[in-house]
Amino acid sequence: MKIVFEIERLSTNGGIERILTDRINYMAEEWGWDVTVVVLLHEEKEPYYKLSPKVRIVRLEVKTRGLLMCAQALWRLNKVVRKIKPDIYTTIQSIGALSCLLNTHRTTTIYEAHGTRARMPHPIPLMIAERFADAVVVLTKYHKEEYAKAKRIEVIPNYTTMRPQTEADYKAKMVVSAGRICYEKNFERLEAIWDRIKERHSDWQLNIHHDTKDMVAAYLEGSIYVMTSRFEGFPMVLVEAMTCGLPVVAFDCPYGPRAMIEDGKTGYLIPYDNDDMFVEKLTYLMEHPEERERMGRAAKESVKRFSQEEIMSKWKKLYCQL
Repeated sequence: MKIVFEIERLSTNGGIERILTDRINYMAEEWGWDVTVVVLLHEEKEPYYKLSPKVRIVRLEVKTRGLLMCAQALWRLNKVVRKIKPDIYTTIQSIGALSCLLNTHRTTTIYEAHGTRARMPHPIPLMIAERFADAVVVLTKYHKEEYAKAKRIEVIPNYTTMRPQTEADYKAKMVVSAGRICYEKNFERLEAIWDRIKERHSDWQLNIHHDTKDMVAAYLEGSIYVMTSRFEGFPMVLVEAMTCGLPVVAFDCPYGPRAMIEDGKTGYLIPYDNDDMFVEKLTYLMEHPEERERMGRAAKESVKRFSQEEIMSKWKKLYCQL
């Protein structure tokens, strides 16, 4: 099968770039499919995550901004897709969403929705993708409600290939978190919560990782993982932390954490406006190592449903049905 993926950039170290690269590599290496990635915008750097040599990259090198950028990107994109003649064309971000309507290649199209629609900055491309893509793929059942007018909608979560070789040390007095410094991740709120805790627990530390290559080591230095995001699509850091055996304390923001955390079993899901409860539950875990271990082991077991094999089988089924 011949597949074309469209993405705006590959040089950034975001979650979309990471999971997309891994999926593309799997399709080319394990299934032997013919896969091309079309990168729309000009980049000074190489892809942050390594692509298989079996995957082709086509760079459109669009450098302009605004409407002119969109027009140039769509014109060049259509030209490339017409030339390749794939069985499936998959698009992800705003410019690609426009191509669900403004295309001249007439290829079966999948739009992957990687975030919470209400928080997306450009609503019109999403309206177009919803109505004109042959299938919309969302990350959780909660996101599914945002694309009620889609011709076909599928829920396919992301997965992790992380396989830690050592177990978490539940006696470690370290709370960890990870993510980009941005509005979405809301680390200033986490720091304010920690300020309320640290005086009573001066032997504990909070470590926030913003750009770490060895994430397994980052997770395993702690015994609890915390998240205070304003909104999330499918936060891979939660899946990875739980894979490493960490219990999680997270705000119930739209929509990712509630799709992963079983409240009271694998961690605590905190109402978004309740900092007091966040402090209470985090403090409880800090003071009870046996509960950290119980929840951490349950968390590690629960995220096996996000294995590479299980999730990729869902993608293969969708591709073959379209």
